Amino acid sequence: MRENPLRAGRAAWLGLAVLTLPIFMMANDVSVLFLALPAIGADLQPQATQSLWILHVGELLGAGLVLTMGRLGDRVGRRRLLLIGLAAYAASSTLAAFSPDPATLIVARALIGASVATISPSTLSLLRSMFPDPGQFATAVALNLSAFSVGMALGPPLGGLLLEFFWWGSLFLVNVPVALLALVTLPFLLPEYRDPNPGRMDVPSVLSSTVALVLLVYGLQELAAQGSRPSLLAAVVVGSALLWWFVRRQRRLKDPLMDPGMFARPIFVLAVTMCFLMLLAAAGTDLFLVQYLQSVLGISPGLVGALLIVPAVAGFVGTMLTPVLIRFLTTGVVVGGGMLVAVSGLATILWGAGTGSAWPLILGTTVTSIGGAPAMTLGSQLALSSVPMERTGSASAVTDVAAGLGQTLGLALMGSLGLLVYRTSLSGAFTGDVPEAARGSIGGALATADDLGSTAGAALREAAASAFGLGLQVTAGAGGVLLAVAAVVMMAVLRGHRANEPEEAVERVG
Repeated sequence: MRENPLRAGRAAWLGLAVLTLPIFMMANDVSVLFLALPAIGADLQPQATQSLWILHVGELLGAGLVLTMGRLGDRVGRRRLLLIGLAAYAASSTLAAFSPDPATLIVARALIGASVATISPSTLSLLRSMFPDPGQFATAVALNLSAFSVGMALGPPLGGLLLEFFWWGSLFLVNVPVALLALVTLPFLLPEYRDPNPGRMDVPSVLSSTVALVLLVYGLQELAAQGSRPSLLAAVVVGSALLWWFVRRQRRLKDPLMDPGMFARPIFVLAVTMCFLMLLAAAGTDLFLVQYLQSVLGISPGLVGALLIVPAVAGFVGTMLTPVLIRFLTTGVVVGGGMLVAVSGLATILWGAGTGSAWPLILGTTVTSIGGAPAMTLGSQLALSSVPMERTGSASAVTDVAAGLGQTLGLALMGSLGLLVYRTSLSGAFTGDVPEAARGSIGGALATADDLGSTAGAALREAAASAFGLGLQVTAGAGGVLLAVAAVVMMAVLRGHRANEPEEAVERVG
């Protein structure tokens, strides 16, 4: 029996092992920042606006630059861009750790966001050239995404441990050795690949895509947090208009920043849609769940973080099971079946919110994580497999944008739906006039209840807990309905498609 010439050897797997380090580092950075904010506030004493910029500027800039960085990697070389990003990450994290004032920390966070925008599209697109065998490529993608899940899960416990013994800057500094290790070893382990005919970068496309995505993510995110405000609605409208202009411009350019031809491939569109829908359906529920566990059930933040490690581990298991499942089952069955499993998890959360116990909620979140993992894993795999090799950086960036917008839109739409239910139910359940602070959030309601006194305060507390539980139930129910419909559609459209035969599958589905 002849050896398959497409199968990668040990060097590629060693390269993948080191390549997961930046992904772990990036996820860890995302999940620990909330822990550092109180200590940063006490030390640097930022103004309220500065605190918001410290929290969000890296995320916003990363979201805005990801399309540009994806195409830039195709042009200059994905390994080269990854190494530049790692060097910038190490330098900006060091600057953040030793920032003497809020302005410096904001600049450092912005640089971290820009460097992170190079990491995700570069790593995923490199896997396509490292693992040409479809089966090995599926496993490599799963391992890559699992590193992100593990980083997100271990970030809070690791951050809490560091804050117990060191200053807040240690949360930034801990990732610097990881970045330096990857920076030193990856040049010897990774192949280089770039578009042989890259063309030129179109500056208006770079500017319009960056500004459009920043405005959209910022506007939708803040709408979910602050409610409807003219400035935030204007940000969403202007961002949408710029994005529409950007897409129209790409169709006219000889060398587009984002190749519109990718969207003519049915598998690519379906792959991006998978990632978008999973996060759209689950984001609002996640937002309400964490607040419900803390504010309604009275569980400490540290214990909530520990409990949520269980769903993260389940997501890791679901991700690693995906390459095994696609060997025996069609893509439609794996994705649609996984979505239906996630629906059962959301249904468990809906039921569990009425029990007054945390365990049904953790169980539901765990089932949702393990069921949603195949859609996210196959979404990334199929998006990269369905485009030419020279466009995989751009394809990975589009997948990142879809996932980011799904998360943000889920928080905005599902979060707003849950908040509307909470406010309506609270007004109906509480006999007196509901203070505005109590209407705004469950935290505000509990604080107001403490100020009202024993009888009125207890009544407000009970009404707020019941109303917030109903908001969680409606959010989980809406997400479940959305995923159930998506599951049926995916099973029908992807009937007969096999993920380990991407080229043939594209023709069949097309």
